[in-house]
Amino acid sequence: MEKKRKRSILDAYRQSYKGIFSPRSVLQPREYSSLMICGYDVKLPYNLEPYKTQKAMIAKVLTSLKNRLSALIESPTGSGIFYYKSGKTLALLSSTCAWLAKYKDERAKSREECQVCNGKSRTSDVEDNEINNHPEDSTVNDSNLGQPENQSPKPLTVEEEFELDFSPSVLQNSAFGTDIALLKAKRMRAGEAGDTESFEGHTCLPKVVIYYGTRTHKQIGQVVKEFSRLPYGHSGVLKHTILASREHTCINKMVFDGGGDLQAKCVEITGPKGIGCPFKNAARGKYEKSFPVRNLISKYSEHPDDVWDVEDLVKILTISNPSICPYVTMTRVLTGDADIVFCPFNYMLDPIIRDNSDVNLKNAIIVLDEAHNVEDVCRESTSFAFTEREIVSACMEFRRKSELFFFEDLGGEVDKVYGKILRKTEAAEGVVDDYLMEQNTANVESYRQLNESFKMLNMFMNDVLIWFAETAKDGLKRAPSKNGRIAYTFSWETLYTSLQERNFMRFQERGCGSALVSLIKALTDICGANEHADTFKPNASAIVCVEKFVYFFRIYFTEDYRTCYKLFVCAEKPHTFVYFGHFCCEILKFSLNSSFNKVKVGVSDMAVLYNKDENLWMDSRTPLSGYKEIMEGCKISFELWCMRPALAYLDAFKCSRSVILASGTLSPMDTFKSELGVEFQQQMEGSQVIPAEQIFAAVIPTGPNGYHLRATYKNINSDNRLISELSLVLRAVCEKVPKGILCFVSSYRLLDQLYDYMLSSGILRQIMTVKHVLREPRRSSQMNEVMAEYQKAVDCPKRFGTQCTGVLLFAVFRGKVSEGIDFADDRARCVISIGIPFPNAIDEQVQEKKRYNDDNCKKMQLLTGDNWYIMQAYRALNQALGRCLRHRNDWGIILLLDDRLLQNRSNPDAQKVSRWIREQLRKLSGYNDFLTQLECFVNRMSLIGDKKILHEGEVEGSEKNVTL
Repeated sequence: MEKKRKRSILDAYRQSYKGIFSPRSVLQPREYSSLMICGYDVKLPYNLEPYKTQKAMIAKVLTSLKNRLSALIESPTGSGIFYYKSGKTLALLSSTCAWLAKYKDERAKSREECQVCNGKSRTSDVEDNEINNHPEDSTVNDSNLGQPENQSPKPLTVEEEFELDFSPSVLQNSAFGTDIALLKAKRMRAGEAGDTESFEGHTCLPKVVIYYGTRTHKQIGQVVKEFSRLPYGHSGVLKHTILASREHTCINKMVFDGGGDLQAKCVEITGPKGIGCPFKNAARGKYEKSFPVRNLISKYSEHPDDVWDVEDLVKILTISNPSICPYVTMTRVLTGDADIVFCPFNYMLDPIIRDNSDVNLKNAIIVLDEAHNVEDVCRESTSFAFTEREIVSACMEFRRKSELFFFEDLGGEVDKVYGKILRKTEAAEGVVDDYLMEQNTANVESYRQLNESFKMLNMFMNDVLIWFAETAKDGLKRAPSKNGRIAYTFSWETLYTSLQERNFMRFQERGCGSALVSLIKALTDICGANEHADTFKPNASAIVCVEKFVYFFRIYFTEDYRTCYKLFVCAEKPHTFVYFGHFCCEILKFSLNSSFNKVKVGVSDMAVLYNKDENLWMDSRTPLSGYKEIMEGCKISFELWCMRPALAYLDAFKCSRSVILASGTLSPMDTFKSELGVEFQQQMEGSQVIPAEQIFAAVIPTGPNGYHLRATYKNINSDNRLISELSLVLRAVCEKVPKGILCFVSSYRLLDQLYDYMLSSGILRQIMTVKHVLREPRRSSQMNEVMAEYQKAVDCPKRFGTQCTGVLLFAVFRGKVSEGIDFADDRARCVISIGIPFPNAIDEQVQEKKRYNDDNCKKMQLLTGDNWYIMQAYRALNQALGRCLRHRNDWGIILLLDDRLLQNRSNPDAQKVSRWIREQLRKLSGYNDFLTQLECFVNRMSLIGDKKILHEGEVEGSEKNVTL
């Protein structure tokens, strides 16, 4: 019955995708252009001729890879292909792939000459090529496919890795308890840095993999599309895979139907008591190896050598026979022989995600596309946040599980397990062989070890809770602010002293037997899989809580990194804040030898009193008993802020071959060297390839009434004159510019303020006669709906009014509209910026970052706090302005509404605007001159655009050279 039900799931999926893909079909030979640069044969799509900027970019990348250098590459938007936007992406892919293709040939020759390789049967690129010439049922030995070369430990099977993958995790990744993570952790403690390829006696070249990172999963799809236009993926020269979460890859309807936590649902159905997953089960055996999996994908693809993205592979593996889990396929199996791995930034930069994924960055080529905010990503990756409820709940969970190991509590789970094992052992004496006796003895010992692991974790979390409560008590002795919030930031010295007082200094020791390794081992033990794993395994949040502290200690006690951290404590109460004048934060002194407190208290009761003269151990069956809430009814946050992005960057890439940071807007580049702690030997600030006559760029210093446009906080809030002038400028632009217009402001608060004024003054109604008006939503879930409506207004403006010519979208700097969305052609004929988007000056983290840079600017060669602050503003400005002008034949308007951006001596920081924009800025004699020039430009470009459409219709189908 169960088999029939599982089969019905598979049949339903195949039926839903029936007809989308056909079996193998004949693929016509592809033609590509070749370009010799720096001695490398760079393949490009047929008839594509790179611009000078793209040739320079390709040369920079090849030089960097050849000489193991790092590079910063800025390629302005608009330097793309005819009718395509991604000239930068295609240049990055073609250059890195050309280098790796040649390197693989050189490596194959070096392996032939290597005596160690010739004496071993190891996986190699040569073997990969030989295997590709065999049919699917070939007897070629591919048992080592997917195993890192020269790695001595026996590789896990996919089944083992998949089981371990369902240990509690963070961000849809397996817990620290997996063998992958544990192996990496042991190497890090021993200082091996994950070295799996250095092997005594080898003379061959090491394996190199390209990791191509993007900010979001959506951007990965765009990059893979560009990769598919090159020959390397189609010919099998370079194999690829994509690292994605279950949200994007799960095909089990029982898991993803109804939303919620897919990780938890997946764990539930695949656990010992679950009903099982047919897609996971189908991945066992044959499809644990990359070669048969790639054959299966090829068989059910529309074309056998197609390059697939996440969506393609999900569909393929749904209709294939057998249907197998896309998540395991992409993130476990295909990583084994992949030459290029596409993934979001955090798979490389976040230490927890990286160590719990099959990511090995040693000798790798790293490409971070759209890397303009990589500094922020790095700081976030090595910062750790906790809440009072999270820590208390973790203590509660470990104590609940620890109760199972108290043998005096008859009926405990461990008593039952031990009794079962011991009875088997006694019955087996004299009846069975020694092997069974050894197995039963080992089982008993494993449970005893588990008991010791829980004791260690309980002691650790006791220390953490006491430290948390003591530190919060000291930090929150302040009156609340106007919004009812109490916050305080501890200096690095105070943080260090507090850790020292709680004896956390023991975790700075490294090596076998150290406190940190012992803690990791204890965490690994309780996450291990066995017959009774579900009984003893803590929940995910408890595991993650310990895991975050483990990673914090690993980074914090590295070299002199302790000065890079500050501790932020905050108390907030939902809605109305009530200040009690003082609060009570009694510190519990837990003891493993004390008796349990049996008082029953509700889950929400956090104010249970206790006898401070006695040692109390929190009763896990009364979740928060024995502990008094720090501030009643308040959420207490505890954040360990990393002030230096170099910690995450160097931790991730210190052993990589080359790192390429690329974006359309890296300027200003001054901060990358100092903030990331590395020398970028290769730098390039590309020129705009769009002709000057197709660009209208101008700074508008005054409005129609002569009021100076300077959108400072003071001017915006002093009166409505600035808002009024800005509204009038927006109305004039909307009346003259067709199709899509983007208007960026510094915050949602200013967006609402501007919108409300326009609404009350009647200006908004006037604008809405010619433009459909939209606002960027605060919630990401609403973004697709807004953009769909935006596109409708661009394509069919008359649906929104007889005089409507397009759409005006208000957006926020650093928001969802400012990156990752293509606004080519009519989607953005004009981009307007209001003000300069400085980070929030009263934000505690911004203040601490400025203070940190000021304190260390001379010692670490950092920018001063003010200079760093200014750089962040102009980089966000440049990123938003780059939404306009996406390809060679595009045209557009860039308007900067702030007199501080005028290029003169009184505004030295205005030079931080991207060079390609500065070079195009028009000189205006006044506001009326601006309107006149704007109208002339729009009329001219509209006329030229109409003629081009006619011309392109005439030459359609004929051969013509296009450009990269």
